[in-house]
Amino acid sequence: MSSRVSSRMFKSVSRTWNVFKGCRFECTYCNARKMAETRLKHLPRYVDGFNPRLIEEELGRSFHPGELIFVGYMGDISFATKDEVFRILTHIEEACPKTSFLFCSKNPAIYSSWDIDYSDNLYLGTTIESNRDYKLSKAPPPVDRFWYMSQFCHAKRKFLSIEPIMDFDLDILLNWVRRIEPSIVEVGVDNYHNHLPEPPWEKVEALLSALQKFVPKVVEKDELRRLERKC
Repeated sequence: MSSRVSSRMFKSVSRTWNVFKGCRFECTYCNARKMAETRLKHLPRYVDGFNPRLIEEELGRSFHPGELIFVGYMGDISFATKDEVFRILTHIEEACPKTSFLFCSKNPAIYSSWDIDYSDNLYLGTTIESNRDYKLSKAPPPVDRFWYMSQFCHAKRKFLSIEPIMDFDLDILLNWVRRIEPSIVEVGVDNYHNHLPEPPWEKVEALLSALQKFVPKVVEKDELRRLERKC
């Protein structure tokens, strides 16, 4: 039986750990880049804007047992070097063995290219906004993200973000999710007025209903209901 949870931003996650920041995918709707280049630019870690970089001072942080920590919200972990990833994972293994962590990248092919044995307390995830490619990003197209998560990502626990959701083909997207076999799926909408090609509420409702039948945890973001009010 699936549980349906109302939330905003990754509420299945306890908190974020920005030990790595930056990304070069240049998604047109990226709020993290906008923050790094505007109201956060006075902070030392953002003096170089959104250029990818390990944040050394974050490597000493500790977390509580039982938490789920999102690693690198202000960036994409695929731009980290293998050495940087190894240092992050070493800290996770040695200092936080009873805490769960989440990597979420729009280039999930990186998970196999690192050639690392991932611990059981690590979720590997990706974002698939739609099965359609709207070409709003330099990231690999959605079909490639699906393919790598379903064929080459052998993590025991997987995470899928469908956010910001864009119009999609229901049967195709559901088939993708079934083949990925995520433990958690989060569904959210554009919160920053980017005028994206959003789906009608009826289609989103059908997606949520179907996901609940085979995904252990389905998280519906609070602002998703804005689509219902548009009807």
